[in-house]
Amino acid sequence: MKTYRGLLIFLGIALLALGGCVFFLSVSWGIATSAAAAVVFGVVLLVLSGTGRKQQAQMDAVFNDNREVAAKIINFVAVPALIADDRGRICWRNDAFKKIYDGANITEILPQYLEKKNVAAQQLVHAGSSYQVMNMPLKRKSSTRKLTFQYWLDRTEAVHYQRLYTEQMPYVMLVYVDNYEELTSELQVQKTSVLAEVERLVSDLCKRQGGLYRRYENGRFLCIFESKQLELLEKDRFSLMEQVRRIDTGTGMQISLSIAVGVAPRLAQSEEGARSAMELALGRGGDQAVVKEGTNYRFYGGKNQKETVQSRVKTRLFSKALHQLFENAGDVFIMGHKHSDMDCIGAALGVMTCANHIGSHAYIVLDSSNPMIDDAVSHMEKDGLASRCLVTPEQAKGMLKSNSVLVVVDTQRANTTTAPELIGMVNHLVLIDHHRRSADYIDNTTLHYLESRSSSASEMVTEVMQYFADGVRPTAFTCSALLAGITVDTKQFAFNVGSRTFEAAGYLRRNGADLGMVKLMFQNDLNSYIHCANTVERAMIRSSGIAVSWCDKAVPNSKLTAAQAADELLGIRGVTAAFVLGEDEESIAISGRSYGRVNVQLILERLGGGGHLTMAGAQLKNMTMEQARAELIRNIEEYEGGVN
Repeated sequence: MKTYRGLLIFLGIALLALGGCVFFLSVSWGIATSAAAAVVFGVVLLVLSGTGRKQQAQMDAVFNDNREVAAKIINFVAVPALIADDRGRICWRNDAFKKIYDGANITEILPQYLEKKNVAAQQLVHAGSSYQVMNMPLKRKSSTRKLTFQYWLDRTEAVHYQRLYTEQMPYVMLVYVDNYEELTSELQVQKTSVLAEVERLVSDLCKRQGGLYRRYENGRFLCIFESKQLELLEKDRFSLMEQVRRIDTGTGMQISLSIAVGVAPRLAQSEEGARSAMELALGRGGDQAVVKEGTNYRFYGGKNQKETVQSRVKTRLFSKALHQLFENAGDVFIMGHKHSDMDCIGAALGVMTCANHIGSHAYIVLDSSNPMIDDAVSHMEKDGLASRCLVTPEQAKGMLKSNSVLVVVDTQRANTTTAPELIGMVNHLVLIDHHRRSADYIDNTTLHYLESRSSSASEMVTEVMQYFADGVRPTAFTCSALLAGITVDTKQFAFNVGSRTFEAAGYLRRNGADLGMVKLMFQNDLNSYIHCANTVERAMIRSSGIAVSWCDKAVPNSKLTAAQAADELLGIRGVTAAFVLGEDEESIAISGRSYGRVNVQLILERLGGGGHLTMAGAQLKNMTMEQARAELIRNIEEYEGGVN
């Protein structure tokens, strides 16, 4: 019929066109031709309509004659089926559905019917069986009552085999001994017996999980187990780390492990995910387990502060690679995090010194000054250094070239940098940071130097300068800024300090660091001191020794006051950790500090922040101060309850 109607339309258009052509030759003949065309068109239309009605009547007769047969088929077929109205009341059901449910309303076993009755398919588990529920709306001309025809496909067996496939899917787990080099270099450690005990514990774990393992390198193991065992490992919080820590090495040194698991549907993808998770675990300082599932990470452990690595091999290799990159590239741009502090500025000045040493033009990208760096910026302006090397993000965009190098210091997350858009504009990106690696760190780098065991970015850059090239001589101001950076991040050499920290400070002092200038950089005005004291007075101290306080929005530089108040709270007896919130027009900042018993980084990481075990921070947006405090306290409670 559709073909005939198409031909009819074509015929009508052709006749009208013919009538139009004749009309130009003779008006009377044109009218006669058009009238004849209309008559022919009408007759053909009536014939086709009659034929269509006749065919429809024949089809209806066929279905009416077989109505009872169709009803019997639907009633006795093995697929459960029913008809229900818009309130869920069952109007009809077949025998197969009666065996499942004999009630009056479908919502009693399918509560989501009313909300999702228009959805074509729904998943349901009922009486131990899994079903795929299919919905088909019924339209009737004789009634406005809305009905739905529903039939249930039994997928119990398919779901069973799918679950078996999922549970038996192989996952890869990597186990690394973090401090293998330190253990083997310690003469008092019985290397063979200690590492054999580690391997025994790994072997026992794999046997309990029904998996297997292979030692493919000294202190490194590859394990394969069925995916259903992962839940048990996570529930046990990867107790292997604690078991290994209890091994007696004959010295005061403890063994620490890093564990990484890749969750993926293919073995090769699982292994790739495990390696990515291991890189993240090591970048966060080791002594923890990381599970990578897709783009999400789950962390366990990581509550202990790691000792400083004595070997400088990594520093020397990075310094030489950086020297080569600067030599073969163009201008160097150095960028830190938003609301830069002295560690950020000091590290930037140190990198600039290295670039200038080989004749490269170096610029520090700074959006604006703040009370933490005002003294340093003022000194740079007096010396004319600011006009030569300080540029705004907008200026940097116009100056960047294809061969430029962008060095990011004191942060590893793109969204916390001064100008995140610059990262995608360069071909050569360098990352230098001392914070524990976050899941969203910048990974498209040409070079990166991430060392969470360092006290500060300034300490790392100070060591890089010493190995960068012979004859590098930083100015007295640069040395003072670097020493100030180390001082601010160690809280006057009280936190996260290793022997290399003091060695870096000694190098800076020998090269002209002015202790008086460093002291001036940390001076406070009276109003700031009063605001800090008021914030400390407001603090609430929990039974666990964790203090929580906040700054009023009206307080100038409330984020800086929050950081200072967190430091002051640690000086109160009984306080093991402190969290202080500060608010401005853009966001709410949280500063976390501890003596090491509480890992403030793990708590603030849940809020999108990061840092170190003893010092961390986070930025919260689109949230009131009350909401931010409630969210912080909730995460503190989870940490106190052992959830990490």
